Amino acid sequence: MGTSNELRVEDLDPATLLVDINVRHDARLDADFLASIREHGVLIPIVAVRTSDGQVRVRHGHRRTLAAVEAQRDSVPVVVIGEDGDSDADQVTRLLTQYAENTHRAGLTTSEQVDVFTQLAAFGLTPGQIARRTRARKADVTAALAVADSDLAKAASDRYEFLTLDQAATVADFDYDTDAVKALVAAAKRGQFDHVAQRLRDERDRDRAAARLTEVLTDAGVPVIEQPDYTDKKVTALGDLSHDGQPLTEETHADCPGRAAYIRPAWTDALVQSVHVCTDPRAHGHTDRHGGATKAAGSLTEQEKADRARVRENNTAWRSAETVRRDWLRAFIGRKTAPKDAASLVATAVASGDHALRRALERSHPLGRDLLGITASEVGWGSGARELRAAVDQASPARAQMITLGLILAALEDATGVHTWRNPDGATRRYLRYLVANGYTPADVEGLVIDSDDEADDAHGEPNDDEAETGDASAA
Repeated sequence: MGTSNELRVEDLDPATLLVDINVRHDARLDADFLASIREHGVLIPIVAVRTSDGQVRVRHGHRRTLAAVEAQRDSVPVVVIGEDGDSDADQVTRLLTQYAENTHRAGLTTSEQVDVFTQLAAFGLTPGQIARRTRARKADVTAALAVADSDLAKAASDRYEFLTLDQAATVADFDYDTDAVKALVAAAKRGQFDHVAQRLRDERDRDRAAARLTEVLTDAGVPVIEQPDYTDKKVTALGDLSHDGQPLTEETHADCPGRAAYIRPAWTDALVQSVHVCTDPRAHGHTDRHGGATKAAGSLTEQEKADRARVRENNTAWRSAETVRRDWLRAFIGRKTAPKDAASLVATAVASGDHALRRALERSHPLGRDLLGITASEVGWGSGARELRAAVDQASPARAQMITLGLILAALEDATGVHTWRNPDGATRRYLRYLVANGYTPADVEGLVIDSDDEADDAHGEPNDDEAETGDASAA
């Protein structure tokens, strides 16, 4: 073996090495690690000591040794650093060094992963080949290459090590907007990245939809104006106007000098909608269709303006948060087994007879089926019940419990809306708190519900149906 100053690497059969003394209780040989050992072998030599009877005992590298045995490798590189000792001092040294070796490790940073995948791509490997050879997710490889193509995202990943690959890829998606990038980095630091990113996506989608609609209106000869303030005393929607006793329409108003339209958000697939108006109905001889003044003018106090702005802001934030929350919920419901606290939430929901749960039962759990990926073969009231029962029948007992939990969570989710942050009820509060307890990071607007007063609920924690249906009215 040579002297202690002339250490050398020996190739030894891993099955002959002793792995009986280690601070780890479980080697945790995951599939990716085993696959790497099968393909590349043991890359970092195992450190060992020699026992008094001539055997070799592993000091550092137990996982590599066991993985090599599992992968049926014939040999592994081993550095024997001396004799095994059994004195108290020897054992203290072993424990301290094994603890240090297993504790003080750092994986590759996002920036380093980007560099590795980018260099492999430069050698001609496709994203699929890189994923297979590195045992990385193809989505991670794709994300890394997207980051590499964005100078701003690459710089952000170099500077901010807390950014994950997915987050850096999202930064790349917004590299045309430095303010958005700053907001994303700040959100990543405070744990709100998904919510801020979704809000930015929603705003971008609405801006693009508004640009397309503006082009359509302009091509049709309709001037596009800014959305008027509530206190505007002139601009009036055609739906509120008549001319010579006849309701005004886009067609009958086409030749009016006051012809115009503004664009506002729409909470539909179209994202935005146009409102056709007359910019000065009195000057152009129009009258109020309902018999009143041409335009009901009103002034708002500064507090009223602030309240309306807060409603619009929180309504918009709630809708963006809903997308993030439902994506998280879809992944959570896909678990094979329910968390330990599932039975308590299920029992509470059933015992409380929550309005949301009763409604979902009557409708065969529409959102629950969607989140579970169950498609109804028919359309109509109660459709999907047969497919849902089939999914339960085919599930293991553990999975069936998870499906039950998922249906209850989906029922509670389906009852939420922009009214929720203004009028939280007990069932929704329990629901959101449960999500947080299981790893969900809430948006600030959801925190208004989570932190609301428990004593403000009615007897059953049921939302007001009228409020639920009309709560969107103030979003415009």
